[in-house]
Amino acid sequence: MGVFSYLSKESRKKRAVAKAVARANNKHMPKDYRRASLGQVVDWAKEKDPDAIAGLVARFSVFAQPSIEDEEEKEWIHDVLVDVGRDALGALFNAVAGGAESISWHLRTLELILDAEEFSDELMKFVNQFDTEYERNPDRKIQLITALGERKDSRVPSTLVRFLEDVDETVRFNTVKALANHGDEETTREPFINLLIKEESQRVRDELVDLLYELKWSVRGYRKAVEAVLPPGYKLDRQGALKKSARR
Repeated sequence: MGVFSYLSKESRKKRAVAKAVARANNKHMPKDYRRASLGQVVDWAKEKDPDAIAGLVARFSVFAQPSIEDEEEKEWIHDVLVDVGRDALGALFNAVAGGAESISWHLRTLELILDAEEFSDELMKFVNQFDTEYERNPDRKIQLITALGERKDSRVPSTLVRFLEDVDETVRFNTVKALANHGDEETTREPFINLLIKEESQRVRDELVDLLYELKWSVRGYRKAVEAVLPPGYKLDRQGALKKSARR
């Protein structure tokens, strides 16, 4: 086969992949046509075609109806990408770093391709791209914080603690829950107490009070300030630990 014939064949394949990807990722396409096109993209992805792999990753960000079938298709794509393995990493990393609004499927897939330490490393890289300022849509940040909070890695508390100062209340709430999974008193006791003292959100305050009670962490050094914000039903013992009062 001559070089021009080869290039022509590759060009035709590239156009065919792009066309199938566009149909597979069109939420308005009738489901049977969409599913048929998705099957074509899957076949090419199994052959390690990079455009097809990128097309499957992009499908994670499309929300089609009915939702049950949308979930089935995403589960199918997830399984295919896991089988493709490390050849899918580039497209997955680009989607997570590039601003896909929902990355739950991307993270589920990465977790099965990477080993445990690699996955934690990548999550920390992604999280460190964020600051604590306003974002129009913080969902990606929240999903990364939640996923990192589930990792059994001693580096997690020091990576996440700064998000207790995030301007978004939901980010703060999920950061508290993520840090609570680790119970790292040295890293998070004082940040938890400081947040409790100044926090305006009722649900964040309630979460902090419950956690300080459950973890049995003393509020030494902050007694008066903490007593001023404690909700009904809680008090401090002589050591500065939270106790539940008889009447709540």
